[in-house]
Amino acid sequence: MEKISNTKNNKIIAKNTIYLYIRSAIVLVITLYTSRLTLKYLGIEDYGLYNVVGGVVALFAFLRSSLTKGTQRFLNVEMVRSDGNLNETFCVSMNIHIVIAICTLILSESIGLWILNTYIQIPEGREFAANVVFQVTIFSLLSTIISVPYSADIISHERMGFFAVVSILDAILRLLISFLIVYGDDRLILYAILMSVVSFLNLFLYYWYCRLHFEESRYKLYHNKTLTKSMLDYTSWTVVGQFVIVGTNQGNNILMNIFHSVAANAAMGVAHQVNAAVVTLTSNFQTAFNPQITKSYALRDYKYLKKLVYITSKISFVLLITASLPIMFNMNLILNIWLEEVPPYAAEFCILVICDTILNAIGAPFNFTVLSSGKIKWFQIITSITFLSDLVILYPLYLIGFPAVTALVCKTGTMIAVTIVRVFFAHRVVDVMETSSFMKQVLFPMLLSTTFMVSFGFWVNRYAENLWSIIMVTILMIIFSILCNLFITFTSPERVMLVNFAKSLKNRFNKH
Repeated sequence: MEKISNTKNNKIIAKNTIYLYIRSAIVLVITLYTSRLTLKYLGIEDYGLYNVVGGVVALFAFLRSSLTKGTQRFLNVEMVRSDGNLNETFCVSMNIHIVIAICTLILSESIGLWILNTYIQIPEGREFAANVVFQVTIFSLLSTIISVPYSADIISHERMGFFAVVSILDAILRLLISFLIVYGDDRLILYAILMSVVSFLNLFLYYWYCRLHFEESRYKLYHNKTLTKSMLDYTSWTVVGQFVIVGTNQGNNILMNIFHSVAANAAMGVAHQVNAAVVTLTSNFQTAFNPQITKSYALRDYKYLKKLVYITSKISFVLLITASLPIMFNMNLILNIWLEEVPPYAAEFCILVICDTILNAIGAPFNFTVLSSGKIKWFQIITSITFLSDLVILYPLYLIGFPAVTALVCKTGTMIAVTIVRVFFAHRVVDVMETSSFMKQVLFPMLLSTTFMVSFGFWVNRYAENLWSIIMVTILMIIFSILCNLFITFTSPERVMLVNFAKSLKNRFNKH
């Protein structure tokens, strides 16, 4: 098997990055405005209720993104094999996701329903609405699970243009929903139903595109014992790991609901909306890189893989920290401009959620390296135990009266530990990706540049007294962050790699 051309890779990644960032810019603006309207028209109480009820269902969702990456991994491996059979892989993947959907339905209608009506604090008179929302969200979830093999096929073929179009359409429809709910007798129920319709529409669009462009996506009842065992083993460990992650996140929501209030859940919802706006900076970028990481591993091009992982981790960090620092220093002002009514604790929640996201972005390329190898059993066990320690620590702290924001402090600490685990296991599957080289080439430069950026931020924000001074301070912080990262975070060879990548981006942009 031939090594992948780095020049060709840069062009592919550049093209996909353009598509995904155009998508991000549009979706970001629409989503922020949609969140404002949704909170306004639903109110803090119903908005918080929707977040916590949807969270109970998400205990069994295992998150679409993780399942997509698993399916994508097998499809990408088949693509680089001379004797690969994409249709067999797709059909087996669909079989597995149908089983997951059935299991999710059973678990949601039994354990999930029991949790909802036994432990969740539902405002008086909203019990019926909460149960209707729960049922509607379950079916929305099932359509999301079934759509995974189709979206994974699109990403595997690196057709990010269509992926971006669907995301933009999804955001526009959610904006329309935020306007339409004012006409409902029960706005919360109408909101949940319309959101479910959008999920079914996404499934149809992914299905239609795959049927039109990819021959392997034509599903038929197919059984391959060896492939099924391999994919089921991989998927089961992925599901276990993701179940723990989602379970921990929603466990935080439930504990917050039990020990505090629905208002705290609303603040968490706002924090996740702000975080979603920030995280698009790296999620799209990493989505463009992930297929290349898998293909590099499958071709055993470990030297290039190491460069790819390190540069992806660093760029993810730089994009997030540069955008996030001005936001975190002005969080209260931003929330007051964005929302008509800001839930209590929202600013603190937003800052801590962003910190958690930065840590996750740094470790994500290492996580995907391990997933690409297929050797994930002990990786998922150790990371799951690490994530679960979050709830083990949080519960007694809430019992003795700690505030709601404690959940996110514990979560940030857990993510630091998870990042260490990811780097350790990445070294185990790829020998050249030594832990010592990560510390020297990635972690220490990041810590040093962060120290300078935060110190500069505290110093310069002393002069932020009005709107114009805040704008000038923000510009200065962004410029300082770019320079700081360029000369501290990145090495000289990486700066050359960035220049080449930027040239590919420029060429692609000029063509469009």
